[in-house]
Amino acid sequence: MGFFRPIGQALCVLFVLAGAESVRAQGAEFSFHGGQALEEYQRGGGGSVVVNLPTGIRTVHAGARATYHLTTTEEDGEKSLLLYGVDVGVTLVSSPILVRAMAGIGRAQDSEETVIVEGDTRTVITRTTNTYYAQPGVLIGVPIGIAFVGIEGRYIRLDKGMSTTAVYAMVGFKVGR
Repeated sequence: MGFFRPIGQALCVLFVLAGAESVRAQGAEFSFHGGQALEEYQRGGGGSVVVNLPTGIRTVHAGARATYHLTTTEEDGEKSLLLYGVDVGVTLVSSPILVRAMAGIGRAQDSEETVIVEGDTRTVITRTTNTYYAQPGVLIGVPIGIAFVGIEGRYIRLDKGMSTTAVYAMVGFKVGR
């Protein structure tokens, strides 16, 4: 339970910053991201869909996000990390640049495949760890009409396994108001 306490506190801060009053959905955003983790997972990409909830002071975003990281080791096999869960955020600045604080929580699947070759025999050993993740981050971008492009930094905190920092290029599209 100690793992989720800081996540709950971060989510409370996001909603306080947003000044949550009466909220109604005002459009949605679809975004795609691709980039690099600084530790062992390396290249990754994914997407998200969020609903925009204007609160009068700030716009709160809530939705779903999935990211997949893959590292191919020379001839030994590969290591991958699949993250999927909920993502929330609050837009701090919307013009002329976009600054958004974000946080995500969900499930993570850390898989490692090792290949052992002995003569004509090839043995594949797969180890998979299912765990939880927390992923605070910030997006700095530029709005371009119904689209936006930017750079996103995230810290991927795994409950079990190696945590890492990742930087993604992001492109998104707004639908609705």
